[in-house]
Amino acid sequence: MMADMADVLDLRQFRCSQLDPLLAAETAEWSEILNWDYGSSAELIRQYIEARILPGYVLVERVPGDHHNPGRTTPLGYGFFIYEARKGMIGNLFVLPAHRGTEHAAERYLLDHIIQTLRATPGLERIEAQLMPFAPTALASSFEGNGFESYRRVFLQLDMTAGPTPPAPAAEVDHYRGFRLEPWGGASYEEAARLILRAYQNHIDSQINDQYRSFAGAVRFMHNIAHYPGCGIFDPTASFIARSLPGAGLEGMVLVSRVRRDVAHITQVCIQPERQGQGLGTALIRRCLQTLRQRGLRAATLTVTAGNTAALALYRRLGFTRLSEFDAYVWDRSRTGPGGTP
Repeated sequence: MMADMADVLDLRQFRCSQLDPLLAAETAEWSEILNWDYGSSAELIRQYIEARILPGYVLVERVPGDHHNPGRTTPLGYGFFIYEARKGMIGNLFVLPAHRGTEHAAERYLLDHIIQTLRATPGLERIEAQLMPFAPTALASSFEGNGFESYRRVFLQLDMTAGPTPPAPAAEVDHYRGFRLEPWGGASYEEAARLILRAYQNHIDSQINDQYRSFAGAVRFMHNIAHYPGCGIFDPTASFIARSLPGAGLEGMVLVSRVRRDVAHITQVCIQPERQGQGLGTALIRRCLQTLRQRGLRAATLTVTAGNTAALALYRRLGFTRLSEFDAYVWDRSRTGPGGTP
């Protein structure tokens, strides 16, 4: 049905001015659904579109012309993907609300083009996707029909407006049992990457994000968190690390970004395996939330894999409540047959 209504064109044929209505509508939707200012991400997307270096597709409606009026092409939606070595990542998918329909046919039509392009890319071994605004059932048929595995993710939010504002921390360094808690500035990307690699060994999240499986991948993850707005603008002053006493080894960290002026997003909570279960993660998160509350932020958000039941229980004990759910999808050539099915 969608094929009769619309065409799919290469994203690199378009200028920013043609897609600005889509980006504006998408920014408004992220704010409404996820309490997230998508403006920084939209601006980066604009830069890549204007440079014509972002691979993807635009769903357009064609209105034929005649000898009196020229025809026109109206963008209805778009999606893009990026390449990282032998992996492809579906970075975004959006269709104007008026053109979606209850079955999400327009999104699935656009998504199928993206998936087929990625799967046909020579040398590509893996595809990952986490499209947070979409409910789990919205795109499931397209992903499952192409051999993707799904992992349920939960988007949680903490209301920090209730109760009195805590006093500012007395010092830049706090202590918890045998650990020293200090601001993020005391760790390097490489040190943090080694922590990530150990903490996520055989962890369910390493099945979703393969950057957790290698040192080079974990360094890229840290670089992306610190320098790109995909998870908000990194806030080192509200991010904390834990070091052991007296050895000063990096034992844990909590990383935070700002997703709007008064909302923070916890992008990473990571604890050395032998230190887990000792309350260190809770101490780091509480230290982070104390700082955010003291600065007047009204909410904090995070995402967690539903199968990570211990972490989900911890966040709920800290007062986080469910805002929405979405699915993370992974296609791995080594686990699929020639037709793309498991």
